[in-house]
Amino acid sequence: RACELLGAAPAGSLALEDSPPGVAAARAAGLYVVGVPSVAGVELEADAVFESLADPGVLQTIAEQLE
Repeated sequence: RACELLGAAPAGSLALEDSPPGVAAARAAGLYVVGVPSVAGVELEADAVFESLADPGVLQTIAEQLE
């Protein structure tokens, strides 16, 4: 629904998620999903997973997906 309200296509959008339900919802909406678990040991089935938002790979992945 967020993409609809923003006038953005889900296929051209990206979600940053920290929980399995969030990843599942974003994936179901058709978004590319970057997972950054908020709790150690949580497994996220995202398109890309990083341990921290400070990881340089997060920004690189976002830039690549939004080109």
